[in-house]
Formats: sequence, C-alpha cells, structure tokens
Amino acid sequence: MGIISVMIIFLCIGVDNMVSANMSAMKMTSEKKSIFSIKLALFFTGFNVLLFAAGYLLSMIFFRGWVHFANNWVAFAFLLLLGIKFMLESIEKSPSFSSVDADNTRKLIQVSAIFGMNAFLVGYAMETMDKSFLLPAVLLVIISFLMTLGGFHLGKKTSKTVASKRIELVAGLILIVMAVKMIII
Repeated sequence: MGIISVMIIFLCIGVDNMVSANMSAMKMTSEKKSIFSIKLALFFTGFNVLLFAAGYLLSMIFFRGWVHFANNWVAFAFLLLLGIKFMLESIEKSPSFSSVDADNTRKLIQVSAIFGMNAFLVGYAMETMDKSFLLPAVLLVIISFLMTLGGFHLGKKTSKTVASKRIELVAGLILIVMAVKMIII
C-alpha cells in the first residue's frame, strides 16, 4: 500500500465526515453556521487522528506477531467492511446536527467517535503492513479537516437532494476495489 493508496483511503474516510457536515449545514441557521463548521471540523479531525493512532498502537503492541503473516488479508477485510459500510450508509440517514444541536457537545463527541472508528480500522491495518505513522497521520489531519469544512460549506438550506450521498456510494465502491486489490496484487 503506497502513499497514493493511503491518500485515497483517507479521502474515502473524509467523505463520511463530508456527508454529515453537508447534511448539518442544510439544517443550520446562518448565525451558527460559520463557528459550528470549524468546531465540527476540529472534532471530526481530532477523533479521526486519535482513533487512527489508537488502532495503530493496539496493533503494534498486542497483535504484531499474530497477524503479520496475513497482513494483506487484514487490510482486505477492513477495507471491504468499510466499503460495504459506506455503501449502506449512502441509502440511509447519516448523523447530522441542527442549530439546536450546535451547543450539544455530547452529541458532537458521540458522532465524532463513531466516524473515528473508520480511522481506527485503517490505523490497525496500516500497522500490520509495516507502514509508517507520521506521514499518514498528517495526511489524515489535512484531508479530514478540509473535507469536513468543504462538505459543510457546500450544504445549503435550499438544497433538495444530498449529492454527497452519491459520493459516499462511490467512496464505498472505491474501498471495495482497493480491498480486492490488496489480495490480488
């Protein structure tokens, strides 16, 4: 798994953040929108990196010797599960925030932790494949923050459809293709 593959995986993870931010922006009043967009991006990014590091460390400390011989299969399973999850989420309602929820830190932490679990699986898989930590973590910070902000600022109250749901479906398909690539190549 090269750096381009890592970036593609992180873009797909960022799509999950983008969809939630996009749907939240559709429900948000303009007074709360600008401040909440930064708050949401910081929470999503922070939990993504925190759980990426936790998955990486968990794999490094406890499971390094056990799954090292099957590292491609571990990466295959995790990417396949994430791809299927994204495809299923593209047809169901994603967690979002309204103007009332803008001050609800508990809900923000819960949703951020749920989205961060995607990064946990990727961190675990990357460590089993003996990939470095620092560069992927920096890429995850940048991509997650920008995609959350981008999704938030693309959402408008006048939007009738959520185009980001289609992007989530495509992200799921990309992750499945990358999963299959892990075991073929």
